[in-house]
Amino acid sequence: MAGQLEFELRETPRRVALTVSQLLRVVRETLDVQLAEYWVAGEVSNARMAPSNHLYFTLKDARGAINAVMFSSASRRLRFRVVDGMQIVVRGRVNIYEVRGTLQLYAEEIEPRGLGALQMAFEQLKQRLSREGLFDAAGKRPLPRLPRTLGIVTALGGAALRDLLRILLDRYPNLHIIIRPSVVQGAGAAAELARAIDDLSFDGRAEVVIVGRGGGSLEDLWPFNEEVVARAIRRSTIPIVSAVGHEIDYTIADFVADLRAPTPSAAAQLVVPIKAEVRQRLDAISASITGATRQTINGHRRHLAHLMARLRDPETLIRQARQRLDDATAELAKALQTQVEAGRGQVRELTARLMNPVAWRATVAARRARVAHLRERLDAGMRTASEGRRAQLGAAAQRLDAVSPLRVLERGYAVVTQRSSGRVVSDADQVAVGEELRIRLARGGIRANVAGRDL
Repeated sequence: MAGQLEFELRETPRRVALTVSQLLRVVRETLDVQLAEYWVAGEVSNARMAPSNHLYFTLKDARGAINAVMFSSASRRLRFRVVDGMQIVVRGRVNIYEVRGTLQLYAEEIEPRGLGALQMAFEQLKQRLSREGLFDAAGKRPLPRLPRTLGIVTALGGAALRDLLRILLDRYPNLHIIIRPSVVQGAGAAAELARAIDDLSFDGRAEVVIVGRGGGSLEDLWPFNEEVVARAIRRSTIPIVSAVGHEIDYTIADFVADLRAPTPSAAAQLVVPIKAEVRQRLDAISASITGATRQTINGHRRHLAHLMARLRDPETLIRQARQRLDDATAELAKALQTQVEAGRGQVRELTARLMNPVAWRATVAARRARVAHLRERLDAGMRTASEGRRAQLGAAAQRLDAVSPLRVLERGYAVVTQRSSGRVVSDADQVAVGEELRIRLARGGIRANVAGRDL
């Protein structure tokens, strides 16, 4: 029957007894001759990886099961992990394992059913790294606003590198670029990419690194899905921008990197601003700061001019104070003189009213006593009045001293006047270069010539 194993056991002329191992060897050799390779579909159970990297598992369906083994030479090529419950398709040969006398499937190739092998490997690694926290947003580092040095990891001579250099240098010609070339597809590409990332991290000059390549098939982009590249991106001390393939392509490197760019060209635009736009923003900020500074200075100048206008010549204030003191002294003397003259008039009036010597003497004695009493009161009143006036004068002098411009001068200020006109100078426009000025200080003064003006 087609597709079925057919062989017959012929009778031997004489009875010959075979050992068990001989019988199993006959069956194995017969199977080797009669059976070709087959693709077998089923569900995985009891999967385990031996220390020798041989993969052992059971392949089963609803009605049967068969033990299977994939030796290390083939298992090393697997892109994904074979786990229990996985639906797979196995290419291999069926034969007898003579040690146990069991039928066994020797697998040469395994593919997951539904998803391709690469896609399955991608999903498995993505889930495992996600559980470890390599994709967490908390671990993402911000990119520098305006990097001075940028690193690039990609293939030399590729379109991705040409696009990156063209856009980067067009946007910011002063940018310093460090290129660490690496193969980006094929055998050994993942390890080379990881070394390149480590080299730039160890070098330390770059402030941000772009890792990527142009578009391609899933197989072409596969090195960026390898765990070794993901680990290198995570341990880098420099922020990493992943720029792999086209906008629809996603790799493990995109999830681990600090920032994903849909294409290498987009990465260049994300990392470096346009120099002309930066200069325009700086000019606008500078103009705003200059305007605010000028407005503040003008406000201070107006306030200073107002204060200078209120500040009078100290000598004039002193002269006026002395004159007010003289006026007060004169008024005090006049008041005292008036009181003395009034007392003297009373004495003369009393003397004229004396009638006889005895009465006169008595009256004189009484008048003298009263005069003496009045004189004492007058002296006391004069002293009191004089002390009151002096106290008032002292208080007025203290108030005058408190507001005296000399106090202002003692705090380090000065009064500047023109020697020719004696006018107080409050504006640089009032003087000319070479003009002589007088500067009044708290103690003494200075004569100076104008060497220049700051308007």
